[in-house]
Amino acid sequence: MELVREITVEEALKKGYRFIDTRTAEEFEDFHIPGAYNVPLFTAEERKKVSKVYYEKGEKEARLYALELVGPKLYKIVKDIKEIKDREGKVVVYCWRGGLRSLAVAAICNLAGVNVPRLIGGYRAFRRYILERMAEILKGKKLLVLYGPTGCGKTRIIRILKEKGYPVIDLEGLAGHRGSVFGGIGLNQPSQKMFDAFLWQELERLKDSPCILVEGESRKIGKLFIPEPFWKAMQEGDKIYIELPLKERVRISMEDYGVDRFSPEVYLEALSRIRKILGDEKYREIRKLIEEKKYPEAVSELMVNYYDKLYARSTPSEVKPFKVETLDEAVSTVENYLTSICG
Repeated sequence: MELVREITVEEALKKGYRFIDTRTAEEFEDFHIPGAYNVPLFTAEERKKVSKVYYEKGEKEARLYALELVGPKLYKIVKDIKEIKDREGKVVVYCWRGGLRSLAVAAICNLAGVNVPRLIGGYRAFRRYILERMAEILKGKKLLVLYGPTGCGKTRIIRILKEKGYPVIDLEGLAGHRGSVFGGIGLNQPSQKMFDAFLWQELERLKDSPCILVEGESRKIGKLFIPEPFWKAMQEGDKIYIELPLKERVRISMEDYGVDRFSPEVYLEALSRIRKILGDEKYREIRKLIEEKKYPEAVSELMVNYYDKLYARSTPSEVKPFKVETLDEAVSTVENYLTSICG
């Protein structure tokens, strides 16, 4: 009799299994398979204690100690998993690499009559799968990459077109960052592993679309890196460039960044990181504007003296330019171009 049945990541995804993560709440919070439930075998503190026993007394003593810790919790663990299974139908348990935690949980559940398989290779196998799957989906798929100076509404255009049902991936939304030195204000970024999983989900959603629209980014968005297969597809994709008047860009940036929602100190901290690039004189000028809460003037100065210069250096030369006067016109222009390419 097979005590624990094992299934692959591909089988679990294709057959619609829901995932149950047996790692600690802290590990789960850092990264997990999207949509997974968390039914931890140990707390973070208990896991540390088991590891200490393992290194000091060996594997046998560590297993016995682990049993002592989890014994009183086994009923609740099985009960929680049964409730999830009753609600979701098919479930599979996993840990970091398909080790003892998922094996122990699956074995106890099966002995109790709550039959659940475990994931071969755990989360590590899932991560390997999604990175390979990204490259597979992107083969032969055209990416349209939207460029334009800061404040031209690229992210707004992306989100408006996504709401209209166009094949769009919002990289900054997935990354929890606006992609600039001030881009993290008021936002929280996921871990790299979580970002990659979110991006894979979006690619799966659009796997049958002939093309995908994304915003032009550097390889790094805040602390996160765009995975190599996606970055390569962006470099090879068609590139369009939207340009708006400076006054309109300042207005859009003021709204998008929620300027005036935070104290001047928050903006000054970000400003200090580009002091050397601005030069002392320009830095002091913009600092004074922020301290006096003259934000439109500060944003305008930052665009002219920092962002536009930076963007000019990083924008590819082979872009198709579109000069427009308003954000609405920009949305229509990109929508028409997207329709002409994707159909």
